Amino acid sequence: MKPDKDISNWTHSHQFNPEKKVSETKTLIVIIVTIVAMVIEIIAGWYFGSMALFSDGWHMMTHATALSISFFAYVIARTLSADRRFGFGTWKIEILGAYTSAIVLGFVGFFIFGVSINRIYHPVDISYNQALVVTCFGLIVNVICVLVLKDNHHHTHEKHHHHKTKQDLNLKSAYLHVLADALTSVLAIIALLGAKYFEWIFLDPLWAL
Repeated sequence: MKPDKDISNWTHSHQFNPEKKVSETKTLIVIIVTIVAMVIEIIAGWYFGSMALFSDGWHMMTHATALSISFFAYVIARTLSADRRFGFGTWKIEILGAYTSAIVLGFVGFFIFGVSINRIYHPVDISYNQALVVTCFGLIVNVICVLVLKDNHHHTHEKHHHHKTKQDLNLKSAYLHVLADALTSVLAIIALLGAKYFEWIFLDPLWAL
C-alpha cells in the first residue's frame, strides 16, 4: 500500500497579515509627501545656513528611503505570497525592510554628526525667519504623516494581538520613523528660536547632533 502523500490536512497558511493593501497605500502617500518636504528642507537649510533645518531635511531623506523600503517590502511580500519557496510565508521580507530602514538612518546619522561638529567650530550666518517658516512646514508635514500611519498602526497591532499572530514590524518601523522625524522638527524649531532670541548660536548644530 502506497503512503498517502497528500498532507493538505496538516498544512496551514503562513500569511500572517493578509490585509496589507491599506498599509501599503498609506505608506506610499506618506512617501510622496515626505519627498516634497525633504527637498524643500535640505535646499532651504543649506541656503539659509541652518544646520538644524538642514539635518532635519536629511533625516526626512532617510525617512523617505526607509518608508520606500517598507513600501517595496509590502509589494514584494504580496507579489510572492503564493510562492511555495517561502516555507513560512513572506512576512520575513517585511522584517528585513524594517531592519534595513534602521541601517539607513544610522549611516546618515554619522554624516550629520560630522557636519554638525564642523559647524560648532565654524558657525555660519543663519536666516532665522526663513528657516523657521520652512521648519514649521516640515513639522506640519511630519504630523500629517504620523496621523496617516497612526490609526493603521494601532488597528494592525490590536488585530494581531486579538488573533495572536505576528505584529507588523514593517509598519511599526515606518510609524516610529515618522514619529522620530516629527520630534527632530520640534528640536530644530527650539534651536532656531534659541539662536535667534538669545543668540545661542551653538544650539543649531547642537540640536542637529
